[in-house]
Amino acid sequence: MFFSRWLELKDLFSGLVVFLVALPLCLGIALASGAPLMAGVIAGVIGGVVVGYLSGSQLSVSGPAAGLTAIVLTQLDKLQGHFPAFLLILLVAGLFQIGFSLFRLGGFANFVPSYVILGLLAAIGMLLIFNQAPILFGLEQELIEKYWLQNTQVIWNNLEYGATLIGMLCMLIMLIMLIMLIMLIMLIMVFWDRSPTLKKLQIPSALVAVVVAATINYVWIYTNSILAVDATDLVKLPHVWNDMGQLFTWPDFSYWNQSIIYTGALTLAIVASLETILNLNATDKMDPKKRISPPNRELIAQGVGNSLSGLVGGLPITSVIVRSSVNVNNGAKTKFSAIFHGVLLLLSVLFLTPLINLIPISALAAILVLTGFKLASPHLFKTLYQKGWKQFIPFLATLIAILMTDLLKGVLMGLVIGLIFILIDHLRNGIKVNREHHVHGMITRIKLSEHISFLNRHALIKALDKITPHSTLIIDASDTDVIDPDLQQLIEEFRGSAQQQQIHVKLVGFAAQQHSDGLSDSQCADASKCLDIEVTTKELQQKYTPKQVLEILKQGNQRFVNQTHVNHDFALQIQVTAQTGQHPIAAVLGCMDSRAPTERIFDVGIGDLFSLRMTGNVAGQKVLGSLEYACKIKKAKLIVILGHTDCGAVKTACELHEQGVDLTQFKEAPHAQYFLIPIMQAIETVKHNRSNYMMTTDYVHAVTELNVRNTISYILEHSTVLRDLIESEELGIVGGVYDVHTGKVHFI
Repeated sequence: MFFSRWLELKDLFSGLVVFLVALPLCLGIALASGAPLMAGVIAGVIGGVVVGYLSGSQLSVSGPAAGLTAIVLTQLDKLQGHFPAFLLILLVAGLFQIGFSLFRLGGFANFVPSYVILGLLAAIGMLLIFNQAPILFGLEQELIEKYWLQNTQVIWNNLEYGATLIGMLCMLIMLIMLIMLIMLIMLIMVFWDRSPTLKKLQIPSALVAVVVAATINYVWIYTNSILAVDATDLVKLPHVWNDMGQLFTWPDFSYWNQSIIYTGALTLAIVASLETILNLNATDKMDPKKRISPPNRELIAQGVGNSLSGLVGGLPITSVIVRSSVNVNNGAKTKFSAIFHGVLLLLSVLFLTPLINLIPISALAAILVLTGFKLASPHLFKTLYQKGWKQFIPFLATLIAILMTDLLKGVLMGLVIGLIFILIDHLRNGIKVNREHHVHGMITRIKLSEHISFLNRHALIKALDKITPHSTLIIDASDTDVIDPDLQQLIEEFRGSAQQQQIHVKLVGFAAQQHSDGLSDSQCADASKCLDIEVTTKELQQKYTPKQVLEILKQGNQRFVNQTHVNHDFALQIQVTAQTGQHPIAAVLGCMDSRAPTERIFDVGIGDLFSLRMTGNVAGQKVLGSLEYACKIKKAKLIVILGHTDCGAVKTACELHEQGVDLTQFKEAPHAQYFLIPIMQAIETVKHNRSNYMMTTDYVHAVTELNVRNTISYILEHSTVLRDLIESEELGIVGGVYDVHTGKVHFI
């Protein structure tokens, strides 16, 4: 009963598939790292069993990662190839990771920009290609470095044609497998019902490649072919049953007082932890159950795994996204799949060593070359280039710096260049100057960003110097958390000198600052002092003509469409209009549709418009009375009849007209006839004027426009007060249709 509670059948299958993917990668990564091949398998076993058990993630699979091969190579080079000394580095790195967890540093990966991480992975990919390409042809790296520019004939003489052929064949097989996988997905989509088992078919291309390579080489050896790969270029795992001592390598503690041990361990711990946390987050996103893995617990698991791997002769361990994604895609439910894959790796070393030793090293090199190509693919460069220089340059700098120096220096270089771009953005965007068209005129608004420091002093001085006499300035700190005292003093000095130039300065948002050093928001205890800034005054209303009001509304709608709306101080507008009354410049009769908020559409504030909302924007006696009050008594200068696209009232009227429904008998909404009947008049006219009548979008739009025109005609016909005002040019009347898809008002 207990066994069945934590064991899922799908975990067994998923663990098996992950094992098939992991085995050739463990060997290949060990080869790329310049370490014994057994070290890769040991790391795979520990990553699966130990880390899998301790981890808080149910789906993440850990093991040796291609992303750390460059670090291992670099450290081994500094240690003159002494692998036991490197194991001491790995042991200490694991302790560092445990320390990271104790200090709750599991979230530090979130502070590293994605372009730096991508630069790191691309550099690792290139290093894999550079280091494994010679092995692909049966050559040694030292031979290439020695004779590349001196005597290429020596290189050709040492070329092993069998290894070359197998390496190329493996790459071809993996590419063919990729194409077959794409075709398989297409077949699944087409023949899903006929062959549902196709979806469950998983064939790791790397496994197929090494099996085919080993088989071909075995045939060549059996037939004494000249293409047979030499025994020195085959995998050499020790037969552990003959000598169990060959299974493990112990760290050399005599290096404990060497600084390279601790600098190398810190580098390894940082990069391994970074890669682990990022892969952990990616795996959580793939989890169908959306479980969240604790990052600090993961660091403890990885630290224990790496220290143990260092003690017994393994490679560095991280969470590996390739194995984790395979695990998820094959239906894993719990961490048992990762543990089971580790057990299978151990069994393969114990019982399958003779078969594994038939694999040509060039086959593993082919796998690593293609892995490197995936990490540094041209598509990655293209994608980051398209995102702009702010991401592409730090990415490129990280990549080049890693290739020229080492991983840690390269990452630091990428971070420094990224910070430079952030600093430049801070200098550019810390101060924003906007020219706003309010109903009362032009206002200059200096918008301060979230954090304002001495670095923004020059930009602020430059902006203030451009303020002309007799103008209105708003310095807006409503979104600002911190203002440097130096800049506060600068603003205070400018406010004092602005009075001499008759510049009206208003401060907004400074009251929220805890350390404003005397700066506070401009107060409006006397509302009359604020009228010319915030709301439409009586004097301003009298000054405008109907044409000028229409132009103001057109400009406001354009700002609404462009999302460059004016900043309105609604609280102050409420205060001012409550004290001095309202003096709107226009009256808008619009539909009650929730998608057509009048004040927002025209980007005006409180007290600027009379807003009448009536379904279908139709006019009746009550609407006429409201408009007469707005225009005759309150002196509004313009009437706008505003319809809109996709109007439910118009479409309902069209459908009922098509069905021949008697509106007086419309039981669902018996009072709807009072706004539907006027729309019906527009429908009959449009239908009469069209030779080919069809219930189309154009037809409904034509009804909408004519309904607006009919409303204008109704107003002119039934209100002598409004008609006289219009004839004397004291009042204007226009129609418009608001597009609910774009926000644009088309005046008609």
